[in-house]
Amino acid sequence: MTTLETTELITRLQQLQSRLCEMADDLGNLTDPEIVAVSEEADRLIVQLQRLRKEESEVRKLNDVCPVSLLSAPQPPEEIGKQSRTFFLKHS
Repeated sequence: MTTLETTELITRLQQLQSRLCEMADDLGNLTDPEIVAVSEEADRLIVQLQRLRKEESEVRKLNDVCPVSLLSAPQPPEEIGKQSRTFFLKHS
């Protein structure tokens, strides 16, 4: 999931939290079926966000283990030779 989707989930969760507060003030009963339904929806979003953050964390860990791109720009033979202390002869 993308950052945009994460942001949308967080925004939706904030809306649900505000709605829960309003409903609790209006109804005065936290076990009201309407409040329970909104609370359950918020719970689902929280779980979804936790999964996303776990996946993002795993991706970051993988990037930390292998930070070098396998498709890096090619180096001229002279540079490779300098790095490995080997000399290459270029034939024309």
